[in-house]
Amino acid sequence: MNVPSGFAGRALIASVVLGAAFAAGASHAQEYPSRAIRIVVPSAPAGAGDAIARMLAARLGPALRTSVVVENKPGASGTIGNEYALRAPADGYTLLFATSATHVISAYTMERLPYDPQRDFMPVINVAYATSVVVVSSALPAATLGDFIAYARARPGRIHYASSGVGSANHIDTEVFAAVAGISLTHVPYRGTADGYRALIADEVQVMFGAVTSALPFVRSGKLRVLAVLTDARSPVLPEVPTLAEAGLDRVDVRKWLGLVAPAGTPPDIVARLNRALDGILREPDVRAWMDRQGLEVAGGTVDDFDRVLRADFVKWGDTVRRFGLRPD
Repeated sequence: MNVPSGFAGRALIASVVLGAAFAAGASHAQEYPSRAIRIVVPSAPAGAGDAIARMLAARLGPALRTSVVVENKPGASGTIGNEYALRAPADGYTLLFATSATHVISAYTMERLPYDPQRDFMPVINVAYATSVVVVSSALPAATLGDFIAYARARPGRIHYASSGVGSANHIDTEVFAAVAGISLTHVPYRGTADGYRALIADEVQVMFGAVTSALPFVRSGKLRVLAVLTDARSPVLPEVPTLAEAGLDRVDVRKWLGLVAPAGTPPDIVARLNRALDGILREPDVRAWMDRQGLEVAGGTVDDFDRVLRADFVKWGDTVRRFGLRPD
């Protein structure tokens, strides 16, 4: 074939290249998915992240006319599961269930991650925002957040708080809260949230920040007392509990997302298709009702929406970790 020279030739070549790219994209969209999709959860079964991933998997499968399975890879604050997902082909058949804690905060609190969460993963969809609560031992003589702050101010350094470990999300949350409240608390790290709740119930520590879903059984049984929710509006599952602002404290920005990401290089048309399917699922009334019962605020939106959230989160939590010197020893 004779190829014209000059501008006309370059235009023809460009059109051929663009046409090939369009055809490749169309091929991706037509063929995907042709086999099972898996969602890697970097935490143990039966946790909040696992429950959300399984709820989404049960609905995403029928939406895409394929099977969607959940694979748990817990350990090392999420890094084991994150690295496992990253090693999978970037073809849309492996998604990672990520959170602010496992995807962003760990980038600043852990030494030598085997991946770069900003470079090595790409956003798919922001699923929801978690609601955190301030819970105290029932033995503590504090019925309100104001009572607790006054009690702690009168005993600087003598009130102990639990966390899931140095540099964990609730470690950071509590330090930010203490700075805003003007109190001094003593940190006692544990291996996980469950151990922290056990210590709180036994009055080994007096306060902890936790997800509303994990705290709720202890609050309803009377073993713990919840003083405030860390959101702009009251939680549907704890409508009687005030927000920090209602309790008289300045807003503490510790909002955390839960979402899905994919290995970098996953075809954009496949990511867009996943996003559309998942966003549609998140708009379903029964899904929103399920999220409400878990104490979660539905997010949804486009890939670009989630990308903006991620970029802002890396800046916010990076600044917070540096400000409070919360890297592990």
